[in-house]
Amino acid sequence: MPSTSSPERPSDEATLAVILAAGEGSRLIPHQAGPPKPALPLLGLSLAERTVLVCLKAGIQRFLFVVGHREEEVRAHIAEMAARRGCVVDFVTAPDWQLGNGASALAAAAKVTDGSFLLLMVDHMVDPSVIQAVRQTRLGPGEICLAVDRDKEQVFDLDDVTKVTLRNGRVAQLGKSLERWDAADMGVFRCTAALFEGLRAAAAAGRHSLTDGVNQLAAGGGVIAVDMTGQAWLDIDTSQAYREATRRLRYSLAKGREDGYISTYLNRPISTRLSVWLATTPITPNQITLISFLVSLIGAAFLALGNFVAMVLGALLVQLASIVDGCDGEVARLKHLASARGAWLDTILDRYSDMAVTLAVTSACAGQQAGLSGWIWAGGFVAGTGFLLTSYATKEFTLRHGHPYPDHFLVRLKKRDLRLFVICTGALCGHAFAALLAMGALSHACVFGILAMGWRISGKSAYE
Repeated sequence: MPSTSSPERPSDEATLAVILAAGEGSRLIPHQAGPPKPALPLLGLSLAERTVLVCLKAGIQRFLFVVGHREEEVRAHIAEMAARRGCVVDFVTAPDWQLGNGASALAAAAKVTDGSFLLLMVDHMVDPSVIQAVRQTRLGPGEICLAVDRDKEQVFDLDDVTKVTLRNGRVAQLGKSLERWDAADMGVFRCTAALFEGLRAAAAAGRHSLTDGVNQLAAGGGVIAVDMTGQAWLDIDTSQAYREATRRLRYSLAKGREDGYISTYLNRPISTRLSVWLATTPITPNQITLISFLVSLIGAAFLALGNFVAMVLGALLVQLASIVDGCDGEVARLKHLASARGAWLDTILDRYSDMAVTLAVTSACAGQQAGLSGWIWAGGFVAGTGFLLTSYATKEFTLRHGHPYPDHFLVRLKKRDLRLFVICTGALCGHAFAALLAMGALSHACVFGILAMGWRISGKSAYE
């Protein structure tokens, strides 16, 4: 992560975030229908809550919200959110917020006693790494710093972005109408009292935007540019930007190579769309886990009946459960509700679900071929142990060797999404048990591959 400045001592890091939340947001909410801008929901969380949660991830624990438009509603929403999230929040009213965001920022001067503080916009979505880097940037007397993005092609709205010209690692000028510019203003500052001096000087000349105040300091070389090119950010101040934020949050749910092949190309494209809707409802990730488990059990019950119609219905339900199984984690990430308890519940219920499907398919086949039932049950047992061991093997590898199993095709082949998809496809074709045996054999092959690699590593360690 490139930066034009060096990190300072942790004890000198900014610990207070001032968040500007006084504006009307008329371009995002044209007719002021619904909640005020800071309380506007974005996939289950308000803009204000998303800003606070990103700051918490970056180590910020104290917040000062500058409020103005629909003040009482904004205060009530943020106070409720703060109590739920366990963070310290204070408020200050900007009496002249209509003049511009500079007037709003200046209102914070009465309550800011820290040597330095972060300044953020309630409608900006940024990666925690941006806040962390700005938070740790060394400031001299009379200086502030600003995160900038040099990649113009990645800026969402070039016509609306605040443009920045740079000179020797410093901000020379800011403005939306600059013809020549080097970077985009990401809306994340670390400031000292110098900011308020710049804002007062600009206000005395009748200019009340934050850009005006920062330009006062930039003219004297007092604004350090923190280059955060490549890190995610978005200014959500129009309906188009709001839709883009929704799109980006959805695509952020993909796990890349952590996903199996079926999850990547089938399950995840469906589950993320479902999760975008689920995130707007009161349903919790743990409830989604339980729903997925119940759907899987119902599907297994149909598979156990053995007739063609029941097998088709059961296969579709089990595959649906596999898709929904991705939604619990996706909703947890969208709403910042991920927990060790939820992950544990999901892991255990997945194992029960796998065994239910295995027993159902084996039972149906044994019932149809009574003369071979002993061999069929033995085959089902072997396949089921393979499914259990695939989950156990990589976790045990990590525990024993101190690092995860390498990114290898075996990891993706052994995943649950592929196993269930093949069994369901086999059921649709009338060969569920054959598919079960094939996936059982593949699972054992993957386990032996992991065992072999662990064996080699353990052998090398013994002679080192």
